[in-house]
This record gives sequence, C-alpha cells and structure tokens, in this order.
Amino acid sequence: MTLTNTQHPAPGPSLRQSRRFGYNSIVKQWIEETIGEGGAFARCCEDYELRPQQLDMACAVAEALEEGRHCLVEAGTGVGKTVAYLTPAIIHSLKGKPVVISTHTINLQEQLIGKDIPLMQSAMPDTPFKTMLVKGRANYLCLWELDQARGDITLQGDPLFERILKWADETRTGDVSELDFTFPNWGEICSNQDTCRHQQCYYHNKCHYYNMRRKASEADLIVVNHSLFFSDLGIRASDPKAAILPEYGTVIFDEAHHLEDVASKTFGVEFSNYRVNSILNRIRKRRDIAITATELDMVESANRLLFSLFADVPRQEFFFDEALAQESARVRLQNAATELISLVDGLHNELHEQDTEGDEDLQSRIDGFRRMLARIKQDLVNLFFREHDNYFKWCDRPSGGRLVNCCLHLTPIDISAALAGSLWDRLESAVLTSATLANSDGFSYVRSRLGVGEDAIERVLGSPFNYREQTILYVPKDLDFPSERQEYADSVADRVEELVRISGGRSFLLFTSYRMLNAVYDRLVGRLPYSLLRQGDMSNDRLLAEFREAENACLLGVHSFWEGVDVKGEKLSCVIIDKLPFAVPDSPINKARCDAIEKSGGNWFMQYAVPQAQIRLKQGFGRLIRTKNDRGIVAILDSRLLKKYYGKEFLRYLPSCRGTSRLDDVEKFFGANCGALSVE
Repeated sequence: MTLTNTQHPAPGPSLRQSRRFGYNSIVKQWIEETIGEGGAFARCCEDYELRPQQLDMACAVAEALEEGRHCLVEAGTGVGKTVAYLTPAIIHSLKGKPVVISTHTINLQEQLIGKDIPLMQSAMPDTPFKTMLVKGRANYLCLWELDQARGDITLQGDPLFERILKWADETRTGDVSELDFTFPNWGEICSNQDTCRHQQCYYHNKCHYYNMRRKASEADLIVVNHSLFFSDLGIRASDPKAAILPEYGTVIFDEAHHLEDVASKTFGVEFSNYRVNSILNRIRKRRDIAITATELDMVESANRLLFSLFADVPRQEFFFDEALAQESARVRLQNAATELISLVDGLHNELHEQDTEGDEDLQSRIDGFRRMLARIKQDLVNLFFREHDNYFKWCDRPSGGRLVNCCLHLTPIDISAALAGSLWDRLESAVLTSATLANSDGFSYVRSRLGVGEDAIERVLGSPFNYREQTILYVPKDLDFPSERQEYADSVADRVEELVRISGGRSFLLFTSYRMLNAVYDRLVGRLPYSLLRQGDMSNDRLLAEFREAENACLLGVHSFWEGVDVKGEKLSCVIIDKLPFAVPDSPINKARCDAIEKSGGNWFMQYAVPQAQIRLKQGFGRLIRTKNDRGIVAILDSRLLKKYYGKEFLRYLPSCRGTSRLDDVEKFFGANCGALSVE
C-alpha cells in the first residue's frame, strides 16, 4: 500500500466560495488560477507550459462534476490529462464524497501517487486533501493466516518464510510490494475474503487490509485500478458491507479504452485448471482436518480428467462447441463435469461434518474452505449446465495440448446494459478519458460498447505537439496486402531493414502477432549493425532499460509495447508498425461480438473491427512523439491504408502530419536539410 496523507492549512476563501456558487463562476476561475498562464503550476514548475487543451479538458471535467453528468474526453499526447482532471477532482472531492480515480496500469498509478498528486499538493498548498492508493486484499498480509502458516511443516526451516516472518514484524502496511523477493506461498498468507474472520478476528485492530480500508474512508481522492474497481462493484451488488471502497459518487476512469475488457471479466466466470488443486493443497497441509489423501486425490483426478478433454482441440482459443462437435465428446464432458461437481460437493459436506471441538480457528478455516468449494461448484454449474442469454463459453490454453494455465470462460457478449444499470445510472458523475478513446466517428463506438448515455459531455482534444514539423508518416504503395506467405514476411523484413538503416536504429518495431515478430527477427539477425531486442527474451522492464542504455537499438514488441511506453528524445526516432491492428477475427471474443452485431442488423466490420483497430493504431503511433522536441517517422507497412475504402478513415483519425510513400523523403527527414516532402 502506498499512502499519501499530507495535511495542509485550512482552505482559502475562494475554495469555500466554490462550494456555494456554480461551475461557471468560481470553479472556472479556480482552474485558471491553478493551471492557467501565470497560475500556481507555472510558479512551482520550472518547465511548465501553457496548454490550452489542458484548460479545455479541466473545464469540461469540472462542468460534468458540477452538473452531475458523465464526460468523455480524448486527450492527445502532451495535453497533461492527469493534471487536467485532478484539478477539478480535488475541488469536487472536498464537497462531500470522495472521488475515485481508476487506472488500468500500475505505471499510471505510480505516476499519480509518486508525481502528479504531490505536484498538485505543491501547487495548491492552501487546499488540504488526502489521497489513498487502494489495492485488492490479496496484496496485504493476513496476520491470522500467518499464524496458521507457522504450523505448516513444509514451511519450517524455509529461508524465504523466515524472511517473511522478519518482515511481518517490521512492516506497517503489510503490502506485498514492499518485498524485494518472491514468496511462492503468498496466496496462503495474504488476506482472503473466504477465510477472513472480520470483527471476530483477534487481529482485527491490527489488520493491514482493514487499516487500508479505514484510511481510504478518510481520503478525498482514492486511486485504484480497473480490476479492483469492478471487483468492488460486483461485491457491492451482492454484499454492500463487504465492499472494499467507501461510498463514492464520482469516478474518473483514466485509460478508459480498457474498460470493456476488464468489466467483461468481472461480469463473467473464469475457471482455471489449477483452481481446484489450489484448495486441495491447502487442505492436505492441515493435520487437524480428517479428510483422507485418497479422497482428495479423487477430486484432483476428476479435475484433471475434465480439463484433459479440452487438450485435443487443435487451437489455443475455441468455443466449447468446438470441443463438443461429436455427441460422444459432449457426453464425456458432461459426465466429467458432473463427477467433479459431485466430488466437490461431497468434500464440502465432509468439511461441514468435521468435529472442531470448540476450536474457533479451525472452524474459521473450515468455513473458509467450504465457501471456496461452494463457489467452485457454482461456477462449474454455470459453465456446463446452464445457458445464459448474452453470454458465450470458451476455452484458452497453451499450444501443444498442454494443460498448464488452461482456463474456461463464461463471458458476456455485450456489457452495455449491465454497466448502464449497475454503474452509469448509479453514479452522480463519471469521467472517461484516454489518449485514444474516440475514433473517426467520435465517441459512438465507446458509448455503444459501454452503455454511456448520449447526453454525456464530449471533447476530443488534439495534442499540443506540432506533428507536421516533428514527424512524417510513411505508408508504402508497393507492398502486397498482409498475408501468411513467406514472400510477404520477406518483403516486410526487407522494408524494415531499409527504414532502420535510414533512421540509424533507434526504432520500435510493433507487430500484431508473435508469428510476424519472430519471422522478421529471424530474417534481420546478422543483417543489421544494431542491437535487436525481442519481446519474450527478457522482461518488458529489462527490455526498455536495455533499449534506453544501448546505442541505436531496435526493440521488437507486440501488444504491451503499443501503449503506456514512454521513451523521450533521440533514443526513439522511428516507429514501424507491420500492419493495421485488426483483432483476430475468429477469436472467440471477437467472433461472438461480431456475430451479435450481424444478428441485430449491424455491420460488424465498420461498427466493431474498424473502430477497435483505429484506437489500437493510434496507440502505436503515439509511441513516437512524447515531447515538443521529439522528432522522427512513423511507418505503417500496410498498403490497405492507401488502397482500401476504409483506409481514409484510419488516416483521418491519426494526428495530422505530412505523409509520403517514398523512402527518399524519409532520408530527407533524417538528413541535415529537412525540406518539403513529396506527399502522396
């Protein structure tokens, strides 16, 4: 847990006035005095620059918060969106309920807590506010669970466990992020909703998790991630007393383009092959529970059999129906699921019949195990024996038939109605923002996918950077359309080599698949005089560190390197994207959603595939220019941009810059005399 809990003198008269008067008077003035020209930020930040887009965004957010409306804002790179929404959020949070700020990535959370919010406190010394970073309970050490683990014979003498015990005596937060090592059994000593004894626990007053909740209840700004926010939303719907977050009326979703994926997991079911084994292993360690090894082995065998029936499907992701193409396969799977459910239910009943002889700790442990088993049974029933409107069932697993990390899913096709009822209608105000939230048709795509009403305030704010001077876009006319042919991979690798030699390395090569990444990497190794760093060869953090330290390096990445990666200066002067980032059309999630659009009379390609790819492409494009002094080229090696009817929609959505299809224009750009380009 990271805590910013700084006290300041009492608020000045202008803030008190803002509580009595409307947005258009005091709040707008407050924003201008804070982040406007000559304002508080200009006085405390040496490199501060006036950005009209930042002021526009802050005023739009303030209007939404004051009027109780929702707000959608796309803020281009360099706008400074975090400061833009923090300024009105702080003012609003001091009027009553806290404001929740939800992000997708840990990096943005750390930036908020470690940089942006302390900067706000420096710029607004007359405005006291408290901030709390809230994490899921599994991040916190449970002192009761730790006591139970002391009796685990498998941990006695374990040097890592000894380090845990020493840390437990020293830590004030119990946050696992404090550890500089990995403890494999953390799942058995962290806070757990199933085994938590709440107020009955003799460690309740010292509990790290409840201490975090108590501090969160006193905060004005609460920073969370999307996953925790939606988990809390689900808990709040079934048991409000168990909710992690205090009551709130306003939420600001940063990196909001991830909301559909995260919310879909919350409203669905995910059942991995190791979930059953995890609880069985915990029961095996209990010498005071009278369950035989044979009984536990029977449950484990039934779990193994169930997942083995998915091993022969020759795909990594597939619908259940693909594993049940034949009647005999359907019968085997249903029989295996029935057997596992029966054994799980039997184990649940046997635990209920255990004689705890007044041992409250043991009874609490058994009650927790029974709750885990009850949820396992319920999820299995939903996966195999119930049909759900607006849901589809699918499986993902590694290639090669292995069952490690195999997972079964029950996923909603459309979450818009669910979010409208459980979130948007309940909130006083919600702000959704990202550098890539709109598409060429405005916010229609994100509104339709998330169920946000059409009366929301909308702003598309471009970047303050001068893209026409700082970059050019290269799109070749002569390359064939993307294909699986070896000749196509050869031509892409050849063009990448030409571009990278012109830029002198210093390049991000962004791919839509590992297959193409590896194909280009294999062709370029030994052909280029630059270090080639490939995603998967080391951790992403290490790759970025190597890229920044090396001279003229090239980093080849997929997915995670398309967004949230910030490399400033000449170290990154060229971004090459292999093709338009359309999602895999036959993946279960995309196919189910595209089929649903078609059945409703829509056009899945223009309503789903194109907007999704436009947002993704702009994320990749945004890796290049991070400051007003950056310059370089973006190359998209997909001639469909110039030759297909939908190509203009993609180009219209990208930042306005000069374009070319000629390599000599790229050479001019990197030359000493960067003159006019041959725009084609």
